[in-house]
Amino acid sequence: MLSRLRDFLTRHRRKFVITGVVVGGTFIALKYAQRKLIEMQERQAREFMEKTRRMQHFESTEKTCNQVIIGMGAELMQAILKECSTDELLEQLRENPPNKLELWEEMKIVSFTRLTTFIYASSMLVVALRIQLNLLGGYLYCDTVSSLAGDQGKPAQPQKINDDLKQEYLSLIRHFIQDGGLSELVRLIRAKVISVVKQLPLTKRFSLADVEQLFWSLQMSINSDPSTDPCSKMCKYLLPSQLTDYAQGNPLLEKIFNETLDLLESDDASSVCSNNICRGFSLAVDAIAESMSETVTLAQKLQTSESTTQTNAANSPDALLNINSVQIALAKIIPIVSGLTSKGFDSTTRPQNLATSLITFYVVSEKCKVLGANVYETFSSA
Repeated sequence: MLSRLRDFLTRHRRKFVITGVVVGGTFIALKYAQRKLIEMQERQAREFMEKTRRMQHFESTEKTCNQVIIGMGAELMQAILKECSTDELLEQLRENPPNKLELWEEMKIVSFTRLTTFIYASSMLVVALRIQLNLLGGYLYCDTVSSLAGDQGKPAQPQKINDDLKQEYLSLIRHFIQDGGLSELVRLIRAKVISVVKQLPLTKRFSLADVEQLFWSLQMSINSDPSTDPCSKMCKYLLPSQLTDYAQGNPLLEKIFNETLDLLESDDASSVCSNNICRGFSLAVDAIAESMSETVTLAQKLQTSESTTQTNAANSPDALLNINSVQIALAKIIPIVSGLTSKGFDSTTRPQNLATSLITFYVVSEKCKVLGANVYETFSSA
């Protein structure tokens, strides 16, 4: 019995060896595949959790960014009203002085300067805050991930961004509103407004297309000098030329500051700022068109017509709808332009005034959001 079993094993030894190898190899391969599958599932779960955590942190950063923009936007508008005040001019005009023409000429310059400054300054502020807060948010997310790694027993870097650094970094934008950046921008815009608008007589009649062309000429004049162009040289107006003593002694803050300068001078930031400004002037033209329509309608109602037919024709819907054919004197457009920016930012008014509409539009602008998201993605993945 045993000899026959031994003979059988001897005769089929190769088959048993091959079968053993196949079965063993299959078992090992299954175990390896199972381990790899578990590792892949764990990796996917970690990636999903990290993506979810990053998305939640980004959304929180965006919410904070919007709140900061609204708050600082209101402060910026008040600063512009102070820089480009028309109160004294209006008081003098009410007294019907002998130099009324000179006062109207100055009123023309100040009104167009203030409106143009509103459009440029608010766009620059929104772009800067999007970049600053998303850059800072990216650094804070990296610190959070590093801290979680330490909690899980992995080597972790110490927290880098403390409250003092955050406050010092975010306060840099105060240079624009409080330390002369805005004043420098106003001086530039006023000089360009004078070169474009001063030669226009108050009696010259303007259509809506003429107003659009005037704004286009202002943009071209303001952007003509590469050394002072507010879109490509935002840093010149927004941020101080050098850091404080505290910042200069903090290598991380110096690094973040230099990265902010690079981002503000990038083609992407310049393009977003320029696009916002074009859209801002479009909003201004729409507001002026509405006011021109109201002015013409009121004038038609006050006119004494010679016949009932003429009166009905003047008040017909067709006459009111063709706003592009309406022409009014520049002297009547000046109060409209001044009125658009006379109250500053006020989120409670309905419908929103131009200053509020500008900030609101820039906050929800898709191009601004994409710029902020790209900055966050870059620095949260570092």
